Amino acid sequence: MRRYMMVMMAALFTLAAVAQQRNRIYIENFEIYPDSSLAVPVMLANLDSTRGIQFNITLPSGLRISECELTPYANEYDMHLFENNNGGVLTIGMYPFSRVCFPPDTMAVMTINFEAMADFKGGEIFLWKCRGSTMENTTIFIGDDTTTVTVPSSSLIGIPIDQKTDDDLYFNLLGQPIPSADSVPVAVQVSTRPDGTISSRKVAKRR
Repeated sequence: MRRYMMVMMAALFTLAAVAQQRNRIYIENFEIYPDSSLAVPVMLANLDSTRGIQFNITLPSGLRISECELTPYANEYDMHLFENNNGGVLTIGMYPFSRVCFPPDTMAVMTINFEAMADFKGGEIFLWKCRGSTMENTTIFIGDDTTTVTVPSSSLIGIPIDQKTDDDLYFNLLGQPIPSADSVPVAVQVSTRPDGTISSRKVAKRR
């Protein structure tokens, strides 16, 4: 009986490990400075041979896509890129003109050039409705992911203030207003002097 239970538990652990494996399209978390651009790879981690992919992408305020480009790996498989912007939702995909498939692997299949506006303060990128297909054009469902886009803390000094005030204002390192410097480990304190000039500095949480 004990041997039977051990065999059953081993089988369950194996099933759990297999369940955690899935086809994925994802972008690693990254940082970008306001008023700058950055090329970021889009990764395909496919357990199945995959003939073409497609996904929707939505961006936080202040971030936009200027260009998408296939990687040399995707070009090896004769892939062709397409983009379709429908009401602010960008659909990106690739398909081959010949009967080829990406073999099971984890590789960068395209790069996306992101541009951050001067007032960009971070946020999240959502990949959704991710699809692929087999050689027989059967749909492969691909797990979607959320990517956190952050702004390097050094670029947050001098956060623009919409309304000047005599009181000090506090922001977290994503540029979001907070009630006091004690609510986060490190904050940006913005002060308005009597002459109307604004200064800012980083402050650490009091211990």
